[in-house]
Amino acid sequence: MGVRYQPLAACMNLSRASAKLIRGADGLIAPLGHDQPGFDHDRLGRRLGLLIEGAATNLLRHSRAFENALWEKDGGVVIGNSAIAAPDGSLDAMQLDLPGGSAGLYQNVGNLTTSEPYSLAIWIRAVSGTADITLGGIDGPSTHGFTLDETWQRVWMSEPASGTTRYPKISTAISGLPATVLIWNAQLEAGVVPTSDIISNGIPAARACDDVRLDPGDWFAQGAGTFVFDLVTPSDWSGIWRIVQMYSNSLNDDHLDLGYDSDADQLRISLRKSGTPIITQSLYGQLARNTRHRIALAWEDDVIAVGLNGSVLKSPQGFAMPRNFSNIVLGSYDGVDKNMNGHLRNLAYWPERLNDARLSALSEN
Repeated sequence: MGVRYQPLAACMNLSRASAKLIRGADGLIAPLGHDQPGFDHDRLGRRLGLLIEGAATNLLRHSRAFENALWEKDGGVVIGNSAIAAPDGSLDAMQLDLPGGSAGLYQNVGNLTTSEPYSLAIWIRAVSGTADITLGGIDGPSTHGFTLDETWQRVWMSEPASGTTRYPKISTAISGLPATVLIWNAQLEAGVVPTSDIISNGIPAARACDDVRLDPGDWFAQGAGTFVFDLVTPSDWSGIWRIVQMYSNSLNDDHLDLGYDSDADQLRISLRKSGTPIITQSLYGQLARNTRHRIALAWEDDVIAVGLNGSVLKSPQGFAMPRNFSNIVLGSYDGVDKNMNGHLRNLAYWPERLNDARLSALSEN
């Protein structure tokens, strides 16, 4: 039996209770309406895949209006308008003149949870030539250096909050040299890696979670099958995030779950039938960050197999697979949390359990 090719968009249902900013095929960042899938692109317009993200909040109260008084300026710092287009094609980018050293632009942010990680991201480029800038930590003392050219870059850093003064700061503390740069949309959010842009205007702004599901219509066969996921992992992660879940009416009833435990650095499968756990198994299949992977998941009545980097990892035998999967969830825990925060580039499906040799070949990068 051959592959049943099903274009992802043809059987995909996506819900998101908010708008989302995504980079389009023209290389510009543009808003998507509620429930529209975020097919992301790079600055040259090349498709990166479907970006599946969790809910997030930009904790900065003014993310683009750097002239606002909430953005404090050390002595010698000058902020002004720019005639160069921002990453969204608008003229909302601003020019920042830094006098050198620790003098910079910053916004105080309170109510952060001590020891929890937060990430800071900002679009920035040199006006001409190159420039070296420094991002200060959310609590001030740490510094992260970046070299810029005349191309817009979204630079970012992440670290835990302490109990001291809290602010993200842009300066040239590391190089000590004056610099003139363009900046657009700064973002401070909880988590070890920044998500897609969220624009705030006076108060923190939020974006809802992506709930991505496949409708298991006549293309899907119960009892046995194979998925091959072509995905790109995020730049960092924390905890367990999901690749796919299949279940009947509830995750507490029949389900087959494939996810990644980033703390243990292992792929993990879970199988439950009639409310009883059958398998919970870590498969020792490490995933590199910010890397493209092909992962094969195959199942039949008495085995679950996962292909990664040409190796095939299997569960113990001797069980009967559920045959009533009516929900297929991609890249999150039931569309609520534990999102992959990465790109799903492609998905292939066979209505049979492919043999180990095929799984090995399909999972090689």
